[in-house]
Amino acid sequence: MKMKKIVAVSTLALLLAGCNPGDQEAEKDTKTEEQANQNADEKVAQDNEKSDAEVAKEKEAAEAKKEAEAQAEAEKKAEEQAAADKKAAEEKAAEEEAEEKAAEDKADESATEDKTDETTDEKKDDGKTDSAQDPEPSKPSKPESETPDVDKSDTKADLSLGELVVVNKKYSLPIDYKPSDLVVPDVSFSYSGVLEQSYMRAPAAKQMEKMFADAKAANITLNAVSGFRSGARQTVLYNNYVARDGKEAADQYSARPGHSEHQTGLVFDISAPSVGNGLTAALGDTKEGKWIANNAAKYGFIVRYDRGFQSRTGYTYEPWHIRYVGVGPATQIKNNGQTLEEYMKVGH
Repeated sequence: MKMKKIVAVSTLALLLAGCNPGDQEAEKDTKTEEQANQNADEKVAQDNEKSDAEVAKEKEAAEAKKEAEAQAEAEKKAEEQAAADKKAAEEKAAEEEAEEKAAEDKADESATEDKTDETTDEKKDDGKTDSAQDPEPSKPSKPESETPDVDKSDTKADLSLGELVVVNKKYSLPIDYKPSDLVVPDVSFSYSGVLEQSYMRAPAAKQMEKMFADAKAANITLNAVSGFRSGARQTVLYNNYVARDGKEAADQYSARPGHSEHQTGLVFDISAPSVGNGLTAALGDTKEGKWIANNAAKYGFIVRYDRGFQSRTGYTYEPWHIRYVGVGPATQIKNNGQTLEEYMKVGH
């Protein structure tokens, strides 16, 4: 009875306060639901925030990976290009080396053939060959440089000067010029038979016979190699030298057609068995070469292209090339250390 009274009093109190127990329970449930919704929203927000960060992080990682892959690809391409360039360079170097070796082999083969043609054609018991047509002079190993005043213009040589006619890089003969008094000197030759190159003008031939006889008496053995040479023959020889060694090198030891002293008939190339009868600078250091240099002037000859004279003649040293000018001029030229150009006061 007392409990019922208490409940009735509580209920009355609530009614007097403007609410009833059912409303209070409903309000409580509402608050609980709102709190749950708020917690859910906060969780969703947190989840969204976390998702955005992860996306950003993943995107950044993907971009970094893509950049790294691009850099790695670029480095790979660079390495491949470098390897390709290196391979191409090596192949090119190998090709150039092969071409150079082939050229050297060809030159060696040509030199061997030339040497065989000049020194071993049908050897006879006397050591002479049947033919030694215009043997080639040795190519200088270290060509000297010409002076800038070397005149390569084409001026006609003055044939009226006779034995003192100057024929060089400046002064030329008509391509078909041939002396009328050519004879074969009675001297020993480096070959058997008579060829175009066996001839020389009569006055010069007579003096060369005396020189060879006196050399033999002095136990010096000389052999005549090449004398007169026509303009046509010089054309063939010069073109061959240019094809073999190039024009610049050929011009150091071979005359252009019409510019060769051999065409005057006043020149003879002479050599000795001690150098295989070759046209080589080594002749100048032999007893035969020294005898020629010391005694040629007595017979009217000069060593036309003497040692150290290239800047004054335009040609390299040729101890084998003797030129007839007459005893008087030859003696003066030798004693004064002159060239024929200096003696005649003309250019080269």
